[in-house]
Amino acid sequence: MKHQYFYRIRIFGSPRLFSEVIIIPEIMPSPRGVNIYIDESGDLGFTGELSPYFIIAAIIAQGPEQVQKCRTCMKRTMRKLPKKYKNIAELKYHNTDDTYRRRILEDFSKTEIEIAYVVLRKEQVYDNLRNNRQILYNYLTGSLVANIISKYGFSHEINVIIDKSLDGVSRAEFDKYLIYRSLDRDNSYHTGNYQLEVTHVDSKQNLCVQAVDFIAGAIHRHYRGHAPMADHYHIIEGNITVVLDYFKGRQK
Repeated sequence: MKHQYFYRIRIFGSPRLFSEVIIIPEIMPSPRGVNIYIDESGDLGFTGELSPYFIIAAIIAQGPEQVQKCRTCMKRTMRKLPKKYKNIAELKYHNTDDTYRRRILEDFSKTEIEIAYVVLRKEQVYDNLRNNRQILYNYLTGSLVANIISKYGFSHEINVIIDKSLDGVSRAEFDKYLIYRSLDRDNSYHTGNYQLEVTHVDSKQNLCVQAVDFIAGAIHRHYRGHAPMADHYHIIEGNITVVLDYFKGRQK
């Protein structure tokens, strides 16, 4: 039987008004659906002072219960934050000290929510691609989502949820490419019909996008070779199911 694929694209907030704050309820999948939250750490610049790595991470929350567990991980830590954090617009890996980073990651590691990520070794990027951030970002994210779908064989709705502030990247081009890469796979990878929906949200209003920022930050720090006591990768390593290393190939 020939499989059928459907997709919808939703964008919360005008593409021209990146400063607009849109408050929406959490997007909940059906009991058999999945939310894939995506964020990155590092940048796609190529000057000598910048990190040699760029990370795009995803958390794979299957069903509404896992989405709620992800939100709870963030809420539990946020309730215990000292006063110095109260005026921060958004809790992120880079603006939080190690005590609270570790607490969030340890809470997350105790859930059954799984992690996928792609690491780009920027020194290996061809010169003709270094000035085309759109192509690089689209390719890396599309590859990550396509590999998640192929590994899990999802056959119900898939919500891809990403921060609406894509620096230097056209949302429209990103969405088109993500849909193309996600659907342009051999049918044997998939187990039935599924609906793919791409949603751009304000990360300040979405706790699960904030959670994946912590995941991406911990992975980035690991590749940059910090001392073992400052490396949080081992905390979440048991949750990791997909690793794409460019250009060393798939590692998991």
